[in-house]
Amino acid sequence: MTTAWRSRLAGGLVVLLAVAVVAAAGLYLADVQGDARRSILADFDTRAELAAGVSGDTVSASEEKTREWATTNFAGPPDGLDAVLEVQRAGIGWLAVLEADGSVLGASPASVSTLAATLVATQGFRLATTTRRLTYGDVTTEDGVAMLYAFQPFNVGNGIRVLAVPTTVTELSTILRSALDVTGSPTYVLDSAGATIVTTSGTLDAPLAAAARTTGHGVTADGKYYLSLPVAGTTWRMIIAKPRSELLAPVRETTRVAWLIFAGFAAAVTVILVVGAMTLLGSARLAHARLHDTLTGLPNRALFLERAEAAIAQRHAVTALFLDLDGFKPVNDTYGHAVGDKLLAEVGRRLVAATRTNDLVSRFGGDEFLVLCRGDATAVATRVHGEISQPYEIDGHTLRIGVSIGLAALDDHTDDAETLIHHADLALYEAKRTGRGRIERFEPRLATAAE
Repeated sequence: MTTAWRSRLAGGLVVLLAVAVVAAAGLYLADVQGDARRSILADFDTRAELAAGVSGDTVSASEEKTREWATTNFAGPPDGLDAVLEVQRAGIGWLAVLEADGSVLGASPASVSTLAATLVATQGFRLATTTRRLTYGDVTTEDGVAMLYAFQPFNVGNGIRVLAVPTTVTELSTILRSALDVTGSPTYVLDSAGATIVTTSGTLDAPLAAAARTTGHGVTADGKYYLSLPVAGTTWRMIIAKPRSELLAPVRETTRVAWLIFAGFAAAVTVILVVGAMTLLGSARLAHARLHDTLTGLPNRALFLERAEAAIAQRHAVTALFLDLDGFKPVNDTYGHAVGDKLLAEVGRRLVAATRTNDLVSRFGGDEFLVLCRGDATAVATRVHGEISQPYEIDGHTLRIGVSIGLAALDDHTDDAETLIHHADLALYEAKRTGRGRIERFEPRLATAAE
């Protein structure tokens, strides 16, 4: 083989190697970006399923007491039920007791007997007699007021009876609203006919209503990613939706930059290709290391300040939570730094799980953490306090610690991230000074006292 052929062969091999490396890099980049998008959507789905589960638990929370009340008072002979119902319905619009076949055994006042006789045809009544569990039906109207009927089955001899109790949509939606906070996205609870029971974001728009008529998930015609889930113990559905572009915004910019780099990468010769790839990976590691805590993997103080300044510049309402672990030093002293480090890592995971999708959890240093929240963070602080205070199982040890939390919101007294952190720190100091394990909100007097 001549030198020329050897050169051509070597050149061809270099070209093939370059094409193979470029193709492999392109496939890898596409897979990484796909995994990132799938991870975000999976997190959205998890929060939606949690909200649906919490909502089902909320509406069925009174089942045990309601069943006991019904069994104790309404299991007697039918000819005496009207009088018992009249005595027991204090503060309730009306009560009715029905057989499983829908026959009305008693009603108070007597004028609702006709209404009670129609309940057998409702989905809520049928679901209650099938599952023998407390069930809520669809929205209806009584005297111009939106109502929902609760059906509580209870045992009588070898059969069952059903206690029907009305409640207003307003009352029930107030109870349910707190369960929807975990989604961090526009959420709607609808009955089987599509009537709204509670919503966090106004009226359900037509594209979303059309796409979410059945249980499942997908993307609407106008680009919203949604999940439609049944609410246990009811005839309802919960629909959680968010613009897909907004949901995937965290990966959109990195995707754009990555593909620009890839385009230049593909045009380079093999040596430049390899060097460029190594440089890119090295830069990514350095950038990640600069902005993230090595122990917990959480954003560090620098990234927290960067995100906080960006939110302030965009005039978003934000709140900072400054957390300090109570009782962490004794853990380090007793079990050693290795156990202490694992405890800090677990605290970081619990913080991420207890906060919302758009909240930023960071490690400030030592056993101190910072959380940047959009809007009011009182509920988030309470949830975090409860999660962090739960026992930990680490290396065969059951560990218990507490947490003190200081809150500071962006207001007339705060116009930059450093001040926001300082105010949260003052509130944290007040929480620890007044007994630890507390949640304190910043007040201007704390800044005056610190001077």
